[in-house]
Order: sequence, then structure tokens, then C-alpha cells
Amino acid sequence: MVNIVKFLLTGLIGVIAMLTLVNNVSAEVSNSGEATYINGGIGQEEADGIRAKAGDYNLRLYLSEGKLGHSITDVPVTITDKKGNVKLDFASGGPMLFLQMEKGTYKISAQHNGVTLTKSVTVINHRGVNVYLNWKNTAVDVEDEQSKE
Repeated sequence: MVNIVKFLLTGLIGVIAMLTLVNNVSAEVSNSGEATYINGGIGQEEADGIRAKAGDYNLRLYLSEGKLGHSITDVPVTITDKKGNVKLDFASGGPMLFLQMEKGTYKISAQHNGVTLTKSVTVINHRGVNVYLNWKNTAVDVEDEQSKE
């Protein structure tokens, strides 16, 4: 009887551990109709899980703020093609937003704390391109300076 209880407890602990892993890497692959994408990267495990899939996407956005590059979330991101057609209008991107796009030139606009950053990027092959959007000189920089004192 004791062996059966130990066996069941061991199995239960294993199931709980697996569910914890699955829940921690909660970024999901989605399709907007124009692009397949994965968004997230909150917490080390989720960030590692998304980075492991980076090669599957040819446009990779990294969103951060401050001189030290603190990751940020909830950033509205719009991606348009060279004709101005919206390919992705994402309400809450970051800190990593990876997309599989057709070859072409795109304009990326993202807004954080009332400041809009815009970049033009050309996707020419499957290897893709990394785009780093960083809002410098933010309140986070003041906090970082104060913590050094």
C-alpha cells in the first residue's frame, strides 16, 4: 500500500511539474491573416522559449526602454507594407514580437509612453532581420541612476 501511495505521489508531482513548465512558456503562435507571429517573453523561461523559436521567423522585434534596455510590454505595434497596407496592427506587443512575413519592405511604428518610434526594414530572405526599438531617456533611467547612489 505504501508503495502505491509513493508511486501515485511521484506521478502527481511529475504532472504538476509538466503543467508548470507549459504554463511558464505561455507565448502562443498566432496568425493575423497577414502574418504568423509569436509575442511575449515575460519571465526567463518564456523568453528562452521564444528565443529558441527565433529561426522560424524572419522579422524579429525587441522592445525595450532606457539606457539599460529594460524589456517592455503592452506596446501598440503597426506594420505596413510599402504601399501603406496594414499587415499587422497589434495592440499589445513585447517584449519580443517575432513575425513570419513575405519578402518586402515594411514600416514599423510602435508607441510607448506617448512616443512613437518608426523604422523601415526590408525582409529579403528566410534568415530575416532583427529590429530593436528602444525608448531612451525614460523614467526607468532616472530609477537606474538613483539605485546606483
